[in-house]
Amino acid sequence: MVPLKQKFRLISPYPAVTLSRISPNAHRCIVMLKLLICLAVVTAALADIDVRLRRRSTIFLPYTYENGPQYSLSEVAVEQLAYDSDNKILYTVGDTVVHAIDVSNPSHMIIVAYLEYPGMEFTDVEFCGGHIFTAMDNRTDRTNGKMIVFSGYNPVTKRIREVLQVPVGAVPDMVKPTKDCSKVIVAVEGEAYEYPPNQITDPPGLVVIVNFPSGVGSNMFVSTLNFERFNDRVPALEASGVRHVYRENNNPFSNDVEPEYIALNADDTKAYIMLQENNAVATVDLLTQTISEVYGLGYKNWSYLPLDTSDRDDGAHMNAYTIYGMYQPDSFVHFQFKGGNYLVMANEGDAKVYDYGSYQWSEEERGSRIPPQDLYHIDFTTEGQLSDNSKLGRLKYGVSPSEKDGQGFLRALFTYGGRGWSIRRAEDMTLIYDSGNDIAIRTLQQQYDLFNCEVDDEHDQPYNSFDMRSDNKGVETEDVTVGEVDGYTLFFVANERPGTIFTYSVKDDLSHPKFQHIYTGIPETRGRTWKQMYDDWDLTEIDCEDNMFVPASKSPTGSPILFVGGSVSGTVSILDVEITPNSH
Repeated sequence: MVPLKQKFRLISPYPAVTLSRISPNAHRCIVMLKLLICLAVVTAALADIDVRLRRRSTIFLPYTYENGPQYSLSEVAVEQLAYDSDNKILYTVGDTVVHAIDVSNPSHMIIVAYLEYPGMEFTDVEFCGGHIFTAMDNRTDRTNGKMIVFSGYNPVTKRIREVLQVPVGAVPDMVKPTKDCSKVIVAVEGEAYEYPPNQITDPPGLVVIVNFPSGVGSNMFVSTLNFERFNDRVPALEASGVRHVYRENNNPFSNDVEPEYIALNADDTKAYIMLQENNAVATVDLLTQTISEVYGLGYKNWSYLPLDTSDRDDGAHMNAYTIYGMYQPDSFVHFQFKGGNYLVMANEGDAKVYDYGSYQWSEEERGSRIPPQDLYHIDFTTEGQLSDNSKLGRLKYGVSPSEKDGQGFLRALFTYGGRGWSIRRAEDMTLIYDSGNDIAIRTLQQQYDLFNCEVDDEHDQPYNSFDMRSDNKGVETEDVTVGEVDGYTLFFVANERPGTIFTYSVKDDLSHPKFQHIYTGIPETRGRTWKQMYDDWDLTEIDCEDNMFVPASKSPTGSPILFVGGSVSGTVSILDVEITPNSH
């Protein structure tokens, strides 16, 4: 017999929360008062510099050259960027094409070479030592993903040339060379795919280290690292927020992990590997070439942070709820600050959903569809909000085994992503700073029509998609990059839905970054449709998948810039990073 449900205590792995008996309205008033106090403190602590992003130029790229160059909104013509500062050549990959772009005239970028690989999909590009390193998903043979190496652009022959192909495994997602180019680390996501028909294959997630001790192409040897030794440690890992999501057919943790993004420490002795869907980071010792540890990233407590959880609440209504966010970062970067080592993370969020013919499986469910019998640990107030589509009913939650206890009850309500960015100590993933709901609040204040907005129907005007993503990860913070200028550390935080870049600065206190500026490449939200702006070559930086800070010493302008790749808009832009003393 199941004991009576404990209604005044939420059983949660992180952190423990005791529910108050005060009324919901009083609770909201307290939350909003705290929020206003916090905003007042932040506003009072103005930075002594003013940072703005201003677009200098944009180039639109074809997503294919079959039957001539083809351009289209939403075809992912730009996925990732890499820069050769000596020769002022920018390399991009997107879909089947790798491009070389001359940026020596930053006001007028020019495509100087390209190669196309039909049946393949480029997922990443890096430049090191005169070579272009790319990751490629093999669409025709998913088990045989590759790292393909090209020579840098030759201005005499006006070509880039393939040098080497290295098989690395199923669905490689990122490549990262060490500074001396002697090692290239490859994150092999091992994302599940359909094989055979109406069935699923979930290959192992891998970290592959391609070693070039005598230079690229000679005496190469490959180390392939897997996560098998962590299979029997899942219960201990889960306590820190690590997720073992897909367990059908006895799928082990080593196959469930999906290595996606790579960051290297300052001396290239350690690699950090993002396991996004697993809400975890793995560390790799590059000297011994072993996976040393897997760290869970815990959960974000939304009990005291108002957020909008519904696309059917007739507006932007921010409320606090007893739910938790799985951080699940996408990109992240290692940086040093006052002698310490840190990681800055873009907490996008992602769920595993498999829909292959007759085989269908999903780890997520809308609140209104969660069976009541699974809610034993959920308090009465929150359970009632799950049946209300203007509150928690529309939001999507994890309902995989990793969110449940031994009896099959949800331990708490866990939603996807952190709707912002955070800074963690690199040694142990301790949280130093989290942006809370700053992205949402400042978007409402300064770019109201773009609040939780996306390019849903290209024939709509942007404001028609207002609030559309509130029930599903919000802005989906996608990318974050770090710059150093005049003793200040700058953070450029890119949000996928639909495409904004927030700039923050830090001088002395890493736990209190100061907001600077919101940039967007959407010229208007009412008047023209998404497609009309695109056809007018006016729509840029939509889904900022990859951004790259370039200091003045390496910039084609002689001043700091940001290269920005817009995945949905198929664009590359140069944004000037303008820094002036603050007049306040």
